[in-house]
Amino acid sequence: MSDSGMSMEERNFNQPAPDRVLNRPPFSTAVRSGSNVYISGQGGIDLEAKAVAGPDLKTQVEFTMRNLERALAKAELTLSDVVQATVYLSDRSLYAPFNELYRDYFRQPYPARTVVYCELNYGLLVEIDVIATTDADKQYY
Repeated sequence: MSDSGMSMEERNFNQPAPDRVLNRPPFSTAVRSGSNVYISGQGGIDLEAKAVAGPDLKTQVEFTMRNLERALAKAELTLSDVVQATVYLSDRSLYAPFNELYRDYFRQPYPARTVVYCELNYGLLVEIDVIATTDADKQYY
């Protein structure tokens, strides 16, 4: 047991994660600390097929969000509980089309967000990590 009174199993909401497709890096899929839940980067991996979901942005965003929803559900949360998202895109040209797809999953008031352009593992076009909260008293500015 940790100082918070929760076992590591209760604090880490492990699921079949995209990183298990190859080798399992040393991190948890999700960790709860107080009223916040931190979800590690999720990408467009089809967990059943254990492969990249598809070559196009729309398919990869769909599976990325599905994987985020699955991780959040382990903590009894949904995308509406997300207060911050960090989006990693493999190319700047994906920014505008990504924003259109993002609006299908997040509504106003939107979570705070940062976008980073970088090379991603497995040829992914997008990866997203989020912070969600159980605190019902969220304030948006």
